[in-house]
Amino acid sequence: MDYGLKVYEKDKNAIVLGQGLLAGSPIPGTHRMIITGHSPQWNYFYDSTMGGATYVMLRLGVNYIHLKGKRTEPSILKINRTKEKGIFIEFVPLNVDKIWKGYKDETGYYALQQYVFDTYHEEFGACRILATGPAAKYSPSGGIGSAPIEHNEVTHVDSWAGRGGLGSQLFKQLGIAAIIYGGESFIRNEHLTSREKIDEIFFKQFGKKMIAEDMLVTTKYHYDEKFHSGGTLGVNFTKLKGELFSFNYRSVNWTEEKRVAIHKKFILDHYIRQFNEETIIPKQFKNCGEPCPVMCKKMNGKYKKDYEPYEALGPNAGIFDQRAAELANHYADSLGIDAIQIGIFVSWIMECLHEHIFSKEDFGLRTEPKFDPDNFHIVTDSMHNAKLAVEIMNLILYDEKGEVFRKGIRHAAKEIAKKYGSGAQDLAVYNAQGEDGYMIANQYWSPGMYSPMPLMGKYATSYGLPYMEPREIGRKNVERMILELYSDNGGLCRFHRKWIEEVYPELINGLYDEHIDIYAHHKKLAQKINWNNKPVFWESKRLLELMKSYLQREAQEHEGARKWLKKFENDLEKAAKEYWQEILIGQNEAFSN
Repeated sequence: MDYGLKVYEKDKNAIVLGQGLLAGSPIPGTHRMIITGHSPQWNYFYDSTMGGATYVMLRLGVNYIHLKGKRTEPSILKINRTKEKGIFIEFVPLNVDKIWKGYKDETGYYALQQYVFDTYHEEFGACRILATGPAAKYSPSGGIGSAPIEHNEVTHVDSWAGRGGLGSQLFKQLGIAAIIYGGESFIRNEHLTSREKIDEIFFKQFGKKMIAEDMLVTTKYHYDEKFHSGGTLGVNFTKLKGELFSFNYRSVNWTEEKRVAIHKKFILDHYIRQFNEETIIPKQFKNCGEPCPVMCKKMNGKYKKDYEPYEALGPNAGIFDQRAAELANHYADSLGIDAIQIGIFVSWIMECLHEHIFSKEDFGLRTEPKFDPDNFHIVTDSMHNAKLAVEIMNLILYDEKGEVFRKGIRHAAKEIAKKYGSGAQDLAVYNAQGEDGYMIANQYWSPGMYSPMPLMGKYATSYGLPYMEPREIGRKNVERMILELYSDNGGLCRFHRKWIEEVYPELINGLYDEHIDIYAHHKKLAQKINWNNKPVFWESKRLLELMKSYLQREAQEHEGARKWLKKFENDLEKAAKEYWQEILIGQNEAFSN
């Protein structure tokens, strides 16, 4: 990220793909690819990371790949290394639209990835492929996908650098549709070869060897006995209860009792029960393509399941059945679009239809959503909504009638409000940056996820902590961002963050014989990223209601929340502005200290 930010300051169109200083070590979670560049969504510097993708990159013997300029037609980039030639590259033009429409039994991202593999993999000793889908061409929200290759086949365990739209940046600004890279053999880093030294550092810090400590702190992502489930989907959905977002966040305006009842009926008794029976009990677990004992990828056949996508294109879109959620999420992945981003976008359009802000005929849609939780058939209505979600995704990307949606939810909400009334704007939930930047928040009911921080849509902000006053939230946001940068800048999987944040400085200094103040370094990096941050106050009524209902939940135990709640009840917008401003003041204090 240090190098990527330097590049960004000189060239907004460039992209950097990199690995961290522990890549090539035997430590689990150290082979995450860091991708930095300009986000066409957030309209600012952004980084997105991809699990396991630098394990094969070790065969190139480089720390990062800097892409600049632009191909005159969409191309595949091949980067190979052999003992005879060293590193050599080639650009191959292709009719990418033809491949996206269908190759073998796949479409979109999956088709392109398979085509590149079939066409070029025999040129490499071992390889990995980064590929885009149609969303990279037709939207600002295209991601970059990649799946491990095992036994001479592309697996179903796709990983995504999805947040921020860097796939759109790669395709539109550089003309790259896919990258295949690899080589004959690993290029070893002599600093990282001593397992004994690594275990010594871990034992000194935790009283355990590396693998023992890693398995302990990653319990949630493998299997957690407390919840009889595992992975982000299994654990998060099990414990959500009244914090479940559903039907485009309409749930934030319901009583706690109603939210808990829906969680019990729709989630515990059906959605999560299906997941546990189909994925957890038969142990359909995989990893991201690097040697790692934490089998965090929870599968059901070809479907990989994580909390945020299966919430955004799940309950928040009125989908509470795994078959329906698989349909919607797999289609989004085939488009190569960020499933979190498109899920909330689709949910907003669904509620606009449900509330008759505009009609299905206005945009050529065939049906309306089933958005009444009191008269909801879990299986049939979920599938109805999933099929409508697919139709809406096609409207957004391909249909002339969907042109107003092409630039994303923030632009669409403002334009729809001009024609159909302010109700459309009131229902849209997103974070805003500058004149036109926007980002959908991760699905956690926490003010930190809606804070005026410079890297939103990720975890570089405070979330999941006990109640705090807004100024303290701002200070904690900065503290959390600095520590999250350990993972992102280090090319480390944040699922391992409980040891990363404690021992990463000792590992870097001990293994490389350095004396770097790692915290100070990453604080300076956070300050540089924040330098041109242009946060914008919440632009929708639903987001203000989300904050108010958050305070209602906290007011039962905290006097500070009761005081703020009274302000919100007296004047919703005025109080929300004061609350948001207090968060920003706390952030600025922490960034400047």
